[in-house]
Amino acid sequence: MKNRMVLLFTLLIVQLLMISTVINAVNVNSNSINTDDTKIIEFDKHYSHPTISKNGNFLNVYLDEGNSYLKTPGEPILPSYLETFELPLGAKIKKIEFVHSEINEIKISNDIIPAAKTAVSYDIITNEINEKNYYVYNTDMFYPNNWYQTKVVGGLNRCKEHTTFLTLQINPVRYNPVNKCIQFIEFTDFRIIYEEPSLPISFGDEYDLLILSYDFYTPFLKPLVSHKTNHNVRTKLVSLKEVYKSTGSEGKDKPEQIKYFIKNAIEEWGIKYVMLVGNFRKFPVRDTHLETDKGGTFEELDFACDLYYADVYDSEGNFSSWDTDNDGIHGEWPYTSSMQDDVDLAPDVYVGRLACRNIIEVKKMVEKIIVYENNTYGSDWFNTMIVIGGDTFEKSIEGGTDYNEGEEVNEKALEYMHDYNHVKIYTSLGNLTTQNIHNEISKGAGFVYFAGHGNPRHWTTHKNGDYENWTEGFANRDMPKLTNEGMYPILMVGGCHNSNFETTPINFVKGFLTEGLSYFLGDDQGFGSYYLYDWVPECWSWVFVKVNNGGAIASIGSVGYGGVEVGDYNHNDIPDCVEGLDGWFETQFFRLYNEEEIDVLGDVYYQTVTNYINEFPVFSNRYDCKILETHELLGDPSLRIGGYE
Repeated sequence: MKNRMVLLFTLLIVQLLMISTVINAVNVNSNSINTDDTKIIEFDKHYSHPTISKNGNFLNVYLDEGNSYLKTPGEPILPSYLETFELPLGAKIKKIEFVHSEINEIKISNDIIPAAKTAVSYDIITNEINEKNYYVYNTDMFYPNNWYQTKVVGGLNRCKEHTTFLTLQINPVRYNPVNKCIQFIEFTDFRIIYEEPSLPISFGDEYDLLILSYDFYTPFLKPLVSHKTNHNVRTKLVSLKEVYKSTGSEGKDKPEQIKYFIKNAIEEWGIKYVMLVGNFRKFPVRDTHLETDKGGTFEELDFACDLYYADVYDSEGNFSSWDTDNDGIHGEWPYTSSMQDDVDLAPDVYVGRLACRNIIEVKKMVEKIIVYENNTYGSDWFNTMIVIGGDTFEKSIEGGTDYNEGEEVNEKALEYMHDYNHVKIYTSLGNLTTQNIHNEISKGAGFVYFAGHGNPRHWTTHKNGDYENWTEGFANRDMPKLTNEGMYPILMVGGCHNSNFETTPINFVKGFLTEGLSYFLGDDQGFGSYYLYDWVPECWSWVFVKVNNGGAIASIGSVGYGGVEVGDYNHNDIPDCVEGLDGWFETQFFRLYNEEEIDVLGDVYYQTVTNYINEFPVFSNRYDCKILETHELLGDPSLRIGGYE
């Protein structure tokens, strides 16, 4: 009996020592925890054994409980599990206590497959799209470094409540490429200890929608204010002159003054929507400096970003300046280095822009919004969704698959919009022509989704196997011919620069003076900056919205280079193009609208943004961050999709 008691006591001591070695803490505060102000969340999760399959010369790892993948380009693809918690805005994480089960190991003979690079152009220079990161694959350590990471941001939740989001990214499987070994655990247990704000921000409840406008446009927006008010959307119209007068010394420049005004309006009036009225010359734009390439074909050192105006607070309720190093460069993330400005990204108010360059466009947009919201409900035409796509990338970079990426994301969107009438305009069907696009849109539709390649002047794609020739597409010159007046769709477009609303003819002169003849012919792919078409008077997406006799009621697209995942590198029989980057973002909009029944445009769009932040590594993968910063909502964020009854 005595020996048995000694044995039990010894086992107990060993177990306690084992537990103590696997407790990790982040944001540890040495002060004692005040139970009156402190809350605790307990969360545990069980995991099955990972399974491994052969994929050419590589291996893939799967986990039944995994709901995400680590997919940083060049680094091993591994399953992970994400869980997001909602805390009051301003909550501070004091400590995270973490315990896991015994570590198991599996020896393997091949490397885990690396994630592919982001595909941007139809003509990839190298086929080594999933080239291994030399440092990761030649370092004797486990990847990722930790069993979990955290991400904390501040934004609006589904109920439009100001919230601090804490996302746990749990990594139950880790990989050592030098020792050809996988570690895995079967159980994790978390105790999240956080402190609620002692002085929480108070929010008013006077207005819903704030319209901020270029001064000379304000008289022509008054009918829209009356219309919104009649539909119980309490609306406040403020000119930029009033904004600057009100903010005074708040803000280092005009965009920051505007953002401070929005912050004050949230707290004093309780606004949830902000409509910016004016193009980039009439209404200031914040350019963000996230670089996904430098000195190469896809160099893009800065671009317009209205998400700046929507991201008002950080996770602790402080003003989100996007310039935390105070050097006057906002959203700074230099190529190949880490993020230099802490950018929260999560929206605290839902922002959309009417990029009007004159009074005629303002009056037309006011008329279109009123007609749409008053007359759309119950209309047969609204129950149609048109999708347009082809083969975006050639199969040589797909790692063994041959997907028509544009059509794949189109099909995913239709899957979510299952109860709508589907009109497919595909290269694989042989019906993708300019005239057919015109004819179908002119019949009226609730939604139109283009997925392919673009620029501020044009949208197009390729047939499978033919990358020398573009298909017929849809250009700015084609839009005034549309005849769907009063039957306006919401437009989603996948393509580079379609929504670049900073275009202006003066860029032609600047480009030629700067680059000379190289402006027309200059890079490795045989075209110069001229072919970015940043010199057109207005961008493709805005022309689509503002045309007189038809067009769209609002558009969502990219101001910069887009990004697409290709092939099926995680080997789960789902095209990667719908699992991340542009394809995930664009199709999730339709899922949230139709399956989760969110029926206000800004709510759907910005819930997509928030979900993307919580589900993807936006602070470590620069292209994930860029997907959010480049997407732009050109339209009324308070628009009731499908109109009012």
